[in-house]
Amino acid sequence: MQQEKQGIRPRERLSDAIELLSGARVVADIGCDHGRLSCALIQQNVVERCIATDISEPSLQKAVRLIQKTGLQERIETRLGDGLSPISEGEADALAILGMGGTLMTQILNVIPPLKGAHIAVLQPMRAAEDIRRWLYERNYPVLDDRVMLDAGRYYQMFSIVQPTKERQTLPKGWPEDCFFLGYTAFARREPLMKPLALRMLATTNRKRKTQRADALDRQAAQLEQILSNWECEQ
Repeated sequence: MQQEKQGIRPRERLSDAIELLSGARVVADIGCDHGRLSCALIQQNVVERCIATDISEPSLQKAVRLIQKTGLQERIETRLGDGLSPISEGEADALAILGMGGTLMTQILNVIPPLKGAHIAVLQPMRAAEDIRRWLYERNYPVLDDRVMLDAGRYYQMFSIVQPTKERQTLPKGWPEDCFFLGYTAFARREPLMKPLALRMLATTNRKRKTQRADALDRQAAQLEQILSNWECEQ
């Protein structure tokens, strides 16, 4: 008796990633872990092929098992390796780097040619978003789209970038100087869930300020207050 193929029902984060990756032909899913994004991309016919990579052999085996359950072996290839090292230049026209720290993302993206020749990369930092956002801004990577989503009670930031240019990105009116823990492109477009995320971050920062004395906390509180005070201003 033939085994029924498993269907992937992506949650909010994966759904947004799938939307941002639409239009790509080959996606490299870097740090794929269980491989759900690659499988969902193929099942929904968003892309032709995926390359799912991970530095961890046990994690990659989880992806292999899911790919087998979904019957997608012919369209998803798995590779073991660190960062973008398993990907050849120009082999993928889009990168997906989701669910890891922003500091690690800067190390992964520090390659020549930029993005290993891909046209676009979708990033979703779990922490240290400031590190990857600042790194990209200093190297003139344009932010194409920038979103905040609420998934299982937690806010996540996800954004897409394209190949770097010679010109620095223009920061929107009202954006705090030297602020990278939130997205200036999301602010410019008044991404709906960015405001509640900023409110939550301000409340957390103010709680810390009651027991900790640190210039960094004072600066972050001031930046969040500026973002919120300018939220209703003309864009």
